[in-house]
Amino acid sequence: MYPPAPSSSDPAPLRARLPWPTLAATVVLTVVAVLVGQRDWAVPERVLRDWQVADVPLSLTALILGLTAVCLLVGAWAVRRDAALRPSDPVFVVWSVVSLLASAALIWDGLFMAANAEFETGAMIPVFHWMFTFVPALLTGLAARSRGAGRAVAAALGTGVVTAPLFGLGWSLLSSRESLTDGIGNSLWATAILGVVPLGIAAAIARSSALSAAWKQEHPAH
Repeated sequence: MYPPAPSSSDPAPLRARLPWPTLAATVVLTVVAVLVGQRDWAVPERVLRDWQVADVPLSLTALILGLTAVCLLVGAWAVRRDAALRPSDPVFVVWSVVSLLASAALIWDGLFMAANAEFETGAMIPVFHWMFTFVPALLTGLAARSRGAGRAVAAALGTGVVTAPLFGLGWSLLSSRESLTDGIGNSLWATAILGVVPLGIAAAIARSSALSAAWKQEHPAH
């Protein structure tokens, strides 16, 4: 059973409660991904053509695809529970599409980062990495803005169940040749700053948009 969607006159949509199960799932999966990524995995060869990687080991492929499948399943459960979205709901479809596209991008990024673990390129300059978590959350949150602030926030953060762990895995694979303490610390720091913060900003924008939509519905003259 899903909770009934609140009416525009109900003050409940104006109070965007944090979706704690979604947040807990994101944290647990991200920490697990970072820890697993610190294993001494065989990594792809770094090449300067095409997709920038070659000879991807089967073990690493299985790890990334397996984690992706788990994140998508848990993410689907999270948005169905906390954002009250049925699989036939258009917002759930948006979540599914952007999560799958983000997963594909993060799978490549994870392989690229893993290849760089043994390829001397100098310091990584993460110019666009913040987009991996920000864009999916923003698109999904804005798609849900008519459902109330709480559900919009839950839908936006629901993408993080997929993107944040895969993001963290990529950084963990990159730092997997460092000491265990440094590898875990650097991976969690990069994930928090470049992944979690943009995710939270996107959710805040979705909340603001939902509140604005609700106010305009209550005050059509304005």
